Amino acid sequence: MIFVDTNVFYNSLFNTKFSASARGFIETNHELATSSSVINELILVAIRNLCEERYGTKNHSSFRRFIERRGYEPFKRELDDILQFFEDSDICILPTNEIVSDWSGIMQKYRLLPYDALIVSTCIFNGIRDIATFDKDFRRVDLLDVLDLNE
Repeated sequence: MIFVDTNVFYNSLFNTKFSASARGFIETNHELATSSSVINELILVAIRNLCEERYGTKNHSSFRRFIERRGYEPFKRELDDILQFFEDSDICILPTNEIVSDWSGIMQKYRLLPYDALIVSTCIFNGIRDIATFDKDFRRVDLLDVLDLNE
């Protein structure tokens, strides 16, 4: 089983310079897995980027104010597409490792952002060693094998 990081999903669902690689990987016959925290991050990043692109929100505060005033209606189609993608796929949604000391220790040992440390901890918790990502930070983690999606 291969754990799929947020950026692979983002690049497969939105047009970027990595879209062809991401889509090609997801369309293969691998057994894929992710977590609810990855889906959460995907939605946040996607909506935040769309909001900046369409409405000029430049920082987290202006984004939060926009959502408070307008809600998610301006992004309904994209949000529905993201959620439908996971509904239609065979991607396994794994339980997140909720043991704070596990992921905080990984965060500090490998100098990772909290979201990334939670992903590493979740992989270990679920017995997964392979991760698909465009994030080079995961290469510092000797507990995981990072798949090169640009091969």
